[in-house]
Amino acid sequence: MKNQKILIALALSVVLFSCSNDEPVGVGATAATSSTYEVVAATALPTSVSTYIASNYVGATTTEVNLVSDGTYVVYVAKTSATTAKSTSSAANTVVTKLSFTTKGALISAKVQSVVAIADLLPAITTYISTNYVGAVINNAHIESDGSFHVMITAADGNKIKLNFKADGTFVSERALKANGNHRHNHANNHTPVAIADLLPAITTYISTNYTGATITSAHKESDGSFDVFVTTASGAKLNINFSASGTFVAVSSDDIHHSDNGTVIAVADLSAIIKTYISTNYVGSTIVSAERESDGTFEVHILTADGLKLELKFKADGTFVSLSSHSNNHYPSNEASVAIANLLADIKTYIATNYVGATVKEAHIESDGTYDVIITTAAGIKVKLNFSATGVFLKIKS
Repeated sequence: MKNQKILIALALSVVLFSCSNDEPVGVGATAATSSTYEVVAATALPTSVSTYIASNYVGATTTEVNLVSDGTYVVYVAKTSATTAKSTSSAANTVVTKLSFTTKGALISAKVQSVVAIADLLPAITTYISTNYVGAVINNAHIESDGSFHVMITAADGNKIKLNFKADGTFVSERALKANGNHRHNHANNHTPVAIADLLPAITTYISTNYTGATITSAHKESDGSFDVFVTTASGAKLNINFSASGTFVAVSSDDIHHSDNGTVIAVADLSAIIKTYISTNYVGSTIVSAERESDGTFEVHILTADGLKLELKFKADGTFVSLSSHSNNHYPSNEASVAIANLLADIKTYIATNYVGATVKEAHIESDGTYDVIITTAAGIKVKLNFSATGVFLKIKS
């Protein structure tokens, strides 16, 4: 009887293992409805993944990288002359390979896919989409080696969604593309900086185990008790890892200056004079790192200021300034950018040291008009927000 139980257990483990090779860990017909992913730069891939692709797909091009909220990676590769199934194309029968990797960069599966012209999709698929996603636009589609279909659509509200169908056109699951990260928090609400040394052991252990060689750069606790931890991986990728209040992993997203939002990269030289003038006037000594034109004609320009701040400036199609945000973290509203305390103007530090003896500077940020807001805790334990001009002159105390 004992031997019979062992044989049954072994048989069950074989069945489970064979099923796990079909999709990334934690991603299946059920999980896919709740999992999300975002498009990231190839530089965000673990070194082991990049090395594997270079060795096993010589001459191929990595056409797209997806960072899934469960920490796994999906990479699409195609020959240099081919067109990826992950971009709009009218070319039919273009073959690409979809590679799935674990958080640590171990290969999970490899699937061959072929681009399918939208006009050639099964009526069952197009009818399902028109009925359940009114006003949606089908961007592209491909068929996998098992005959199933993956269809990328843009919903009427602008969200990008990947729909999966069986070979006969029966709907299976959906997965949403989160262009601004795999998890959402209202960072305008109160949050508390957390010293790296004070992070829960469960968090630091998870990071050291799954991101070998990574450096924890900062962390904070949200109003709901969860943690956001910012790390730089051994390969230089910047990630925002979210944990529950007990330290359980929840999701991961990109936190890089080149965080993708599906805009079209344009040459800095092609930016309008209005945009360049605005930047040179308001951010003297800054460097324009890159720029993108969005589908609605607006622009996002990434700059590095003279004091080392990484900022994203948004402009209307006519070059009118709209807002700024920081790429160093996501802690502030869209019209503010964090400033390292060490980088505060000397006049600001002097004012605080003179007028608030024994006070501690907790955090600071620069607003879109160039002024500074600095939050301090006085020697008596009172929190005060001080407002300074762009040159460091004290203006007022904010409530």
